[in-house]
Amino acid sequence: MTGYIARYGYKCIVFSGILLLLSLLFGFLPLFFTVIFILTLYFFRDPERVPYTDDELALLSPIDGKIADISLSNFEGDDVTKIVIEKSFFGVGSLRAPCDIQILDIRRRHGLFLCNHMKISEALNERALLVCQSGSLKFAMRIIAGVFSKRLFLDRVQNLKAARKFGFLGCGIVVMFLPKDTKICVSLGEKLKAGELLGYFDKKV
Repeated sequence: MTGYIARYGYKCIVFSGILLLLSLLFGFLPLFFTVIFILTLYFFRDPERVPYTDDELALLSPIDGKIADISLSNFEGDDVTKIVIEKSFFGVGSLRAPCDIQILDIRRRHGLFLCNHMKISEALNERALLVCQSGSLKFAMRIIAGVFSKRLFLDRVQNLKAARKFGFLGCGIVVMFLPKDTKICVSLGEKLKAGELLGYFDKKV
């Protein structure tokens, strides 16, 4: 994706634009459809994000959002550091690589699009799990779509440079399962943009 609008939103933008033209032509609620068109453009906006640093140990935020949880957890039998980033309706939805990565596996599961504040949404909503490797380190990202998403967009890619785009999330959460010794540089409730610093890996060979 390049430019000012995420390509995933082209169909929605064209559809809302047609509705706007028809409303102007027939004089039916033109102000309402103008607002809808502007909101659609805003929802799929895609400004460029410059990586905070080019340090190979740096871990960057994969999306615009708020830190909703930082805790120790267990992922597939391993003790990990868990970070949950909540993306709101008004945030930019482009998903970006948190560092130079190779995507080893993508596990998708179709589901519902419930509000992420409902506890049951984590189990029932549409989601994808990306198993990633950076140097000798492995970690995972679980992307869970929210009520305004209607679809989870992911590109079929294997290798990504830090802050390169690989998908789009309308709203929802990104859960990162990181090595336990990862140094976290953010705090609960902090708001970040994609490409800003989350922390540092302990080592990367």
